[in-house]
Amino acid sequence: MGEAITELKGTDRIIVPIKLEPHTKFKFTCGPGVPCFKLCCSELYLPLTPYDILRLRNRLKLTTDQFLVAYTEPFILPKSKLPVARLKMRNDEHKTCPFVSEKGCQVYEDRPLACRYYPLGLGIFRNRDEGRNEDFYYLVKEGFCQGLDSGPEITVEEYRQSQGIPEFEEPVLEWAEIIMKKESLGPIDVPQKSLELFFMVSTNPERFRSFVFESRFLEIYEVDKETIEKIKEDDLALLQFGFKWLKSVLYGENLIPIKKDLPKKKKMKPF
Repeated sequence: MGEAITELKGTDRIIVPIKLEPHTKFKFTCGPGVPCFKLCCSELYLPLTPYDILRLRNRLKLTTDQFLVAYTEPFILPKSKLPVARLKMRNDEHKTCPFVSEKGCQVYEDRPLACRYYPLGLGIFRNRDEGRNEDFYYLVKEGFCQGLDSGPEITVEEYRQSQGIPEFEEPVLEWAEIIMKKESLGPIDVPQKSLELFFMVSTNPERFRSFVFESRFLEIYEVDKETIEKIKEDDLALLQFGFKWLKSVLYGENLIPIKKDLPKKKKMKPF
């Protein structure tokens, strides 16, 4: 696999410039027996996916508003400049994760996707020739981590399966596509209303559901009865509907079409 270019110390952090495939093997172990246990749970800049928010909100038995206020803060993704929610660290000396205790992660079964991937990173690029997205993986090395290069060998895909990554990744694939497409468009101006819509769908299903059912949304958009019934109660179905709607509004993909007999009014232009 290759070694890091430099010897790491303390909080030094590098991304190893080697592309990993699903079958690539690496060594990593973590747990209470590792001397650096929990050190990676401090000073995190950890964006939450919409599904992360659902899982954590449900685990803590909070409304989405309560969860967002208590545990998150707004964050602008560096490349796409789209607004999301990120996990808010404790206001203590080490800026620790609000869910870590002496015994480790208190929400381990519902921990965010980014935590599950560590020490791997996920990248997505657009294969324009074949018209599809391709995933690739890379290794993140931090100076304090003593779990790397120890333990039995495991492939990237075996690690993904062992950490429950596919279950947490599948519900947000379309959301990731929205972000990636915006990154590919470069530094273009985005209407404030578009940013607000993206943030609402990305962070707060309760508010998005109210928006769908308590505004003129269903008078404007063509939505079949089966979908309407599903998204009334099913938050996962609501997320998928929201991502398709965002693609329609932001990129003109017409996945949730506007009704043909709707009186012509000024509408938002796609990016």
